[in-house]
Amino acid sequence: MSFDFSSSNSFQDAVSLKPASPDVATHPLISVVTACFNPLKDGRKDLFLKSLDSVQQQIGVSLEHIIVDGASTDGTLEFLQAYNNKHHDIRILSMPDSGIYEAMNRGIALSRGKYVIFLNTDDFYHRQDGLSVSAKVLEQNDCSFTFGPIKPQGPHTRFTHYHHPQQRLHKLFVTSVIPHPSMLYRRTALMQIGGYDQTYRIVADYDMTLRLIATGHQGFYINNCFATFVIGGLSTQAENRELDIKEKNRSVRNAHYKAFGIELSEQESEFLVVKGWYPHKYLPVFLASQKLIFSAIHGLPQDTFYQLGRHFNYLKYYLKCLFTAK
Repeated sequence: MSFDFSSSNSFQDAVSLKPASPDVATHPLISVVTACFNPLKDGRKDLFLKSLDSVQQQIGVSLEHIIVDGASTDGTLEFLQAYNNKHHDIRILSMPDSGIYEAMNRGIALSRGKYVIFLNTDDFYHRQDGLSVSAKVLEQNDCSFTFGPIKPQGPHTRFTHYHHPQQRLHKLFVTSVIPHPSMLYRRTALMQIGGYDQTYRIVADYDMTLRLIATGHQGFYINNCFATFVIGGLSTQAENRELDIKEKNRSVRNAHYKAFGIELSEQESEFLVVKGWYPHKYLPVFLASQKLIFSAIHGLPQDTFYQLGRHFNYLKYYLKCLFTAK
């Protein structure tokens, strides 16, 4: 379900501005969007403060921080009003919403920047020039988004795909491999595809990436690790595993239809999501997906180490497809 961006007229007047110092640019290049609801509860105030500070500490780029609050009752508005934002404007919208993806869509609608990035209240930027590096790449290339590795924080961080997402792009059409906190989007691209699909509860970020690539948008990989992702959100909680599979199942079916004209059954797409590869009857689809992915993603490393790793993963994946009957 696409978001009606013209509906932003209904809540523009509810936005309050917390300006930075008078000499700060009023026309930001980047809009950082944070969706929240009661972010101070359960001892998370320090994490939220660290997140806010990491945005204010970004250098080399003009930006605004848009906080889309779902009518919190934990003192969030008072906390934000007391917060000292020296370097970048903060704009606050606080009103009830249907969930995180409606809040993010509202953030896109309110953004004044040419580029948009999303930052959760528990996550933060650990490099002060992170956003400026990504913005320069989008300024120099005709792409719709950038992405790169991120630093996970929490249990089992050694075993996540976030450290080397460029090595796992071959699996993009069967599972999420691009870390969302690293993605800087061209705002017009997000509006063109209708933003986040609010019918999802967990995987709308993955779905949006698939829709971008399936509809001809291109991305650029940057070896620029600037975001720390704190493991523990909805998609990483064990109790949401079943919902995660169900929603990815639907997203994968939709993406295959848009990109390749293939109507997968629910059982077939669930096999892809759970196993992470295609059965051999769909080898032509697998090959088509690889062609699309690597024509859509630019900036990939050309060194021998990366090429060997990429071809090893591709071969292993291909052999799994070749010898799997379904």
